[in-house]
Amino acid sequence: MAAEAKKSKFTGVRKLLKYSSKYRGRLIGGIISGVLREVSIVAAVGIVAWMAAHIAAGGGFPDMRYLWFLIIAVAGRVVFSYLEMYWNHDVAFHILVDFRVLLYRSFVQICPDILLKHRSGQISTTLMNDVEILEWFYAHTIGIFVVDLIFFAGFVVFFWILHWLLAILLIAAVVVIAVVPYILRKKADEQGKESRFRLGEANSVTLEGINGMNELLTLNSVDSYKLKNKKFMDALIDIQVKYAKRMGTEGGLLQAVSGIAAVIINLSAIGLVFSGNLSTEWFAVVGTIVWLVFGPLLELSNMARNFGLIFAASDRISDIIESKPIINDTGKCEDVDTSNSTVTFDNVSFAYEGSSENVLKNVSFTADKGKMIAIVGGSGAGKTTCTNLLCRMWDVNEGAILIGEKDIRDMKLSALRKLITVVPQDVYLFNVSMKDNIKLGNPDATDDEVKNAAKMAMVDGFIESLPDGYDTIAGERGLQMSGGQRQRIAIARALLKDSPILVMDEAVSNLDTKTDRMIQQTIKNIAKDKTVIMVAHRLSTILEADELVVLKDGCVVQRGHHNELIAKEGYYKELMSAQTK
Repeated sequence: MAAEAKKSKFTGVRKLLKYSSKYRGRLIGGIISGVLREVSIVAAVGIVAWMAAHIAAGGGFPDMRYLWFLIIAVAGRVVFSYLEMYWNHDVAFHILVDFRVLLYRSFVQICPDILLKHRSGQISTTLMNDVEILEWFYAHTIGIFVVDLIFFAGFVVFFWILHWLLAILLIAAVVVIAVVPYILRKKADEQGKESRFRLGEANSVTLEGINGMNELLTLNSVDSYKLKNKKFMDALIDIQVKYAKRMGTEGGLLQAVSGIAAVIINLSAIGLVFSGNLSTEWFAVVGTIVWLVFGPLLELSNMARNFGLIFAASDRISDIIESKPIINDTGKCEDVDTSNSTVTFDNVSFAYEGSSENVLKNVSFTADKGKMIAIVGGSGAGKTTCTNLLCRMWDVNEGAILIGEKDIRDMKLSALRKLITVVPQDVYLFNVSMKDNIKLGNPDATDDEVKNAAKMAMVDGFIESLPDGYDTIAGERGLQMSGGQRQRIAIARALLKDSPILVMDEAVSNLDTKTDRMIQQTIKNIAKDKTVIMVAHRLSTILEADELVVLKDGCVVQRGHHNELIAKEGYYKELMSAQTK
């Protein structure tokens, strides 16, 4: 078990170092600057100690060149401290940006599956906070570790030249200092992982409370949610306090070991002076700089005490970056024939990962170009799953989905998604202008084209009434607008993108009857040149469809026009009867 943990740690360090390889030159510059900074500090202290001891021993004031050495050492400390800080943080901040870009790119590849498996607060913690923690590793650990190794090796050689006993005592002290974090590493790792998890959970609860504030206020549940929020915050602070206590214990032990070791080396040096094996001047140097030896080592140990958090954050980041894409974009076809936009579901079966039960079972139907097809069924029947599979959010387990005569798995994802526009029921508006929200699917559209799409979606009048018209900022998630207004903007987006396949997932559910009727007519007019697939509950939508595909428990149980299906006994008639009761 210990060997596996050790291997895991080594693997974690190796992974982190891999991302610094392209900044190797700057990293080496930081290391060289760090070594020269430490040399400058020790040289300055050593020169002063030697000069003081020389004067005290009656040797008179030393040669003026020692003062010049001292000035050079002090200046060197200033310059090399700046260079070390600059190079190390330059590398660290560039790598953090690289991580954020990689994480977002990987997040896109494993969406929407990751959103089903993880809470949004956990994901946001990884995307932002976990990446920030790695700044400790890149800015304060890699370079310091190498600098300390070189620095320590130099001290061992220096002490050995003075007397072998001093070098042996120094090596023994460093070994003990290294053992303390090693002994407490298991607890540090466990607490680090739990701390990152609790932070993610606390973030999730806070975000849920913010996003659901309207519901909390209208249901008078604010106080109960405060208690829930406090429960998660208490769990977070509990593990953080435990982590701090362990760090305090570890820090106290390290200070004790280094202090005792410095005293022992000083006493040994005094013995060497009395035995004639060390001069008074060199005793002053050893007695002074030995306290400096342990400074960098303790600094590195302080970083090691945070390794629990660092490696926990690294593991969470790696889980996303190294996740296999939900969809393999292996299709080679980029130039898709847009003239044939007929959609065919051919014996499609599908189950979500981890589920033994199929959501869709041998589903077959065809949506011809120029037709409006409505997918109808009860909650959980698989309607939205059909549209998600058409957009390749997931891949079918069995069967195939065709556009024209081509399997969508043979198309490049970018080519496939140019063919399809989806208008969802729950519309997301970005915190940009109304115009830019509508242009989302067609960034090159002109202002006149944007306005024309808005008019067709019956939202032009609303936008023009806003303070800055089409330049009005929607506000985060468009929360200051009604659900119907957001839906009409989403419909305007779809009309502006003008894809040959239009998918509407209850896209008119929040509209009033008059607006619904007018937009249905707009969709009917544009449907002559498009394939339109609608997920429908609303009778007005169903009546406009050329054909209904009725799903029950993931199976197609009926197909036909509303008038045809309502006239005979069957599941569809039961659904419609339940709506009118």
